[in-house]
Amino acid sequence: MKILVLSQHWHPENGVHQRRWTWLSELLIEAGHEVTVTCPPAHDQRKIGLLSWLRSMGSLRKTVEFGPAGERIIRCLYLPAGTSLVLRAFNQGVVAGGMLLARLQNVKYFRNFKPDLVIGTVPAIPTALVTPTVAALFRSPYIIDLRDAWPDLLVARDKWNEGTGLKAGYASQIGALPMRVVSILLTRMMHFSYRHARGMIVTSQDLADDLQAKASHRGRELIITTIRNVFPPKTTYQACISPEGQPGVLNVLYAGTLGRAQKLGNALDAVKLAAERGVKVNLRFVGAGVARDELLRKITEEGITAEIHGRLPAQQLLKHYDWADTALVHLTNWEPLKRAIPSKTYELMASSIHITGVLDGEAADLIRELDGGHVVAPEDPEALASLWVELARHRELLQVSQSGKEWVERQRDEGTPRALFDFLKKIGFE
Repeated sequence: MKILVLSQHWHPENGVHQRRWTWLSELLIEAGHEVTVTCPPAHDQRKIGLLSWLRSMGSLRKTVEFGPAGERIIRCLYLPAGTSLVLRAFNQGVVAGGMLLARLQNVKYFRNFKPDLVIGTVPAIPTALVTPTVAALFRSPYIIDLRDAWPDLLVARDKWNEGTGLKAGYASQIGALPMRVVSILLTRMMHFSYRHARGMIVTSQDLADDLQAKASHRGRELIITTIRNVFPPKTTYQACISPEGQPGVLNVLYAGTLGRAQKLGNALDAVKLAAERGVKVNLRFVGAGVARDELLRKITEEGITAEIHGRLPAQQLLKHYDWADTALVHLTNWEPLKRAIPSKTYELMASSIHITGVLDGEAADLIRELDGGHVVAPEDPEALASLWVELARHRELLQVSQSGKEWVERQRDEGTPRALFDFLKKIGFE
């Protein structure tokens, strides 16, 4: 079977989405399928000048690249993205348009290429919107791979910049009513895309159940499967938490995105509250994101025992894992995030690292059920401080069972291949 994947991000970028799809591409190619990807050049973490951008545009139609799984990569049009939501949305829209134009940019490849199946992968809304059109041009069926609870997250749009220190920006200047109209239009367009898809893939069972319930309410059933982000880690690190430690001190590591959905100022507030109770929490952030400057401002002005390191390759994270007593997985309290499971959860379980989970829903349930750590509700710094005080004073609580590690490995090696190929059979592909 020939599969065309539409994605806003791909190798050599190294985010969750890229690693997920390198892994899934390997499974598909090993099963005898052919995978072709339409995506922009790597640019998400780069500042790109005008000349560099123009040169990259000039090379789009010259070559077909090959990715690490053996997939063919056709690069498409993009714009350098900034940190503002409007600029990022504009870039995503341009990339979606580039996906439509890819056949014209690389006529030689697409002249004899007709996919049996088109897959639109969605952290970015415009990919979901353009996928039906691309599939129609090829006269092929399509599926949607949905990572987050879109369009439900649009309901929280007024809170997106809270905790980042960023002004509301251009979106607020447009006005509340036009933005509401845009949100309604995007919601309807996404539901149209979902409704006409041959099937859907999601990353949490709660999200699958929610989508199925909404479809049933409209008198139809979805063919949907859950494929979690249990892709192979880049290291084989295994934690060894010592029951010995400095009394009244706890080292907490957050390695991930310093973004809107995390609202990590809550963790800084908890550090202060723990200090008032006689426990020193050393909080270390490793990562990048729009909230970095605001977190640094808060740390500096309020004298909080926390530090921020930049984004690091997996191998360079090991020394931070060795330093940490517990790793923080943190989301804010937006309702749709109850149906999200941060990918770091699985990586930490696989490495037997104790998790401090500040989240709700399925992710919280997994951490509890698999004895992967402890969980408190989002946006409750008092509860988080109380947990850290207890962990600092009773270090035996930092030991986790092997249940989480074993469960993740079963999901990766057995559950995912079975779910993926059973899903393809259900939508009519062997």
